[in-house]
Amino acid sequence: MRENIVAIIPARLGSKRIKGKNFKKFKGEPIISNTIRKLKKSKIFSRIIVSSDSSKIIKISKKAGAETPFVRPKILSDDYTSVLSVISHCAKFLNDENYKFNYACCVFPVNPFLKISDLKKGLAKIKKKNWLYIFCGKVSVSIL
Repeated sequence: MRENIVAIIPARLGSKRIKGKNFKKFKGEPIISNTIRKLKKSKIFSRIIVSSDSSKIIKISKKAGAETPFVRPKILSDDYTSVLSVISHCAKFLNDENYKFNYACCVFPVNPFLKISDLKKGLAKIKKKNWLYIFCGKVSVSIL
């Protein structure tokens, strides 16, 4: 059986420090598109899902090749919502549609230095340690 590994990108509109950071241009494209492109190029993920409350981010993400199967609820889009709550919401959505997956990887959208080799190292580590999930940091993979 093929492993299903899901990448979940939490990308809300309301950044306080850098307005519109998820779609600011980086090397000529919205920064979230750069992250989605790298995830696709890695060939690790069976699905790349963006969880967002923004129609602009959703449109950009779809154009880059990610799925946006829902609009994130307002209750999960404020300054106090944990990333784990957002990832759990997406995992519940996948479970509700009977999509079976082995692993979920949270990848932050503003991640210009993300390396495919780090994703592969993280995947190897999660399998070796038998963990349920990982979070991908800004420069390298951070394992919980």
